[in-house]
Amino acid sequence: MSEYRERYIVQDLETFEFLRPDEIGSIEQTPYLSMAGKYDFYEDAFQAGVDEIGGSFQIFKFYELVK
Repeated sequence: MSEYRERYIVQDLETFEFLRPDEIGSIEQTPYLSMAGKYDFYEDAFQAGVDEIGGSFQIFKFYELVK
């Protein structure tokens, strides 16, 4: 059986964009789900939402296949 791990993404509920890391290590937003940053821990995703969005945001949990 394949192994999966939990991951999290953060979406701004005003712009509907997703948080993602940029090339220099900062966090920016993208309209594309496929480019959203993936967090290993819920607490990290939550803190990123608070720090970067500050308003309403949603955290989605999904499962990623470990290769």
